[in-house]
Amino acid sequence: MATVVIDVNTHSAITTFPIGIAIGTSPLDITPNGKLAYVANEDVNTVSAINIPTQEVIATIQAGINPCNVVFTPDGKIAYVTNGGTGPPFGDTISIIDVKTHSIIATVQVGSNPSTIVFTPDGKLAYITNQMANTVSVIDVKNHSVIATVSVDSGPELMAISPDGKLAYVANSEDGTLSVIDVKSHSVIATVTFSQNLRDIAFTPDGKLAYVTTRSQQQPGNVSVIDVKTHSVIATIQVVDPIRVLFTPDGKIAYATNFGGVVSVIDVKTHSLISTTLVNPSINANVNDVAITPDGKIAYVTISNENSVPVIDVKTHSVITTIPIPMLISNIGSVTFSPNGKLAYVVESTT
Repeated sequence: MATVVIDVNTHSAITTFPIGIAIGTSPLDITPNGKLAYVANEDVNTVSAINIPTQEVIATIQAGINPCNVVFTPDGKIAYVTNGGTGPPFGDTISIIDVKTHSIIATVQVGSNPSTIVFTPDGKLAYITNQMANTVSVIDVKNHSVIATVSVDSGPELMAISPDGKLAYVANSEDGTLSVIDVKSHSVIATVTFSQNLRDIAFTPDGKLAYVTTRSQQQPGNVSVIDVKTHSVIATIQVVDPIRVLFTPDGKIAYATNFGGVVSVIDVKTHSLISTTLVNPSINANVNDVAITPDGKIAYVTISNENSVPVIDVKTHSVITTIPIPMLISNIGSVTFSPNGKLAYVVESTT
């Protein structure tokens, strides 16, 4: 298991920590002030705290069974960790960590196989998808208690909350539906049906649109565009075989990662594919993750079973360099930029 720190100015690896392995999409998060990073260690049931200015591991926190995702509250004072393993004493739970003391202050029981954690922008509520229970748990962050359990369709996994905090979009990965939850009432107010399985969701920064990636083994994949006001699909963009989707900070461009070693570049104004960037020539290469610097100039992508990170110039949508990753990492998973965009953290994955 390993986490590699990259200097974004030089596009070079500068530090490697023997920590960090997860099956989730967010095994690492960084506090808003950029001083701390938390990394989930799925194989040993712990969370490691890294002091970013000194690049030292300063704490190891015992979590529950198979911690896979870690997310800080918007104010950076609390971290939530999903424990996706089953059984007593701490499976199917959320470990809640006080960031000041790096200690567990609460353990909250949720549904089977909790996956994604998303906070409302005001930090008052946390929404958790429970993939095997077909539910979403709503936690009051002030008292760390479940205040609602929302039933959705089959296999809820990834989720996003609109920038205004009024809606939660939940991708039900097993039946090709999207559940729309009203955050005020914690109830499903709409269901959008697709012909393919859902993979990921992202809202534009202004919250007017949502992009959803869908795929199937029999057909080319799509990025579907949803009008958030009506919860209806207004455009469908055919891509290769999409996994993740992410917008540039100005909301003008969307990047979709794909199976097959390519990144699809989409013009958000026209909902049209403007570039297909080859980042790995292997047809078996899975582009796992993508992150864009806060200034919107550079994108890093990670590829399964590769020991390198391609760097894309967002202006030209071309690969400008490839960063070698130490062989300590056997399978690259997620990538996260620090808030100031000066560092990137790459975490090993089990998938």
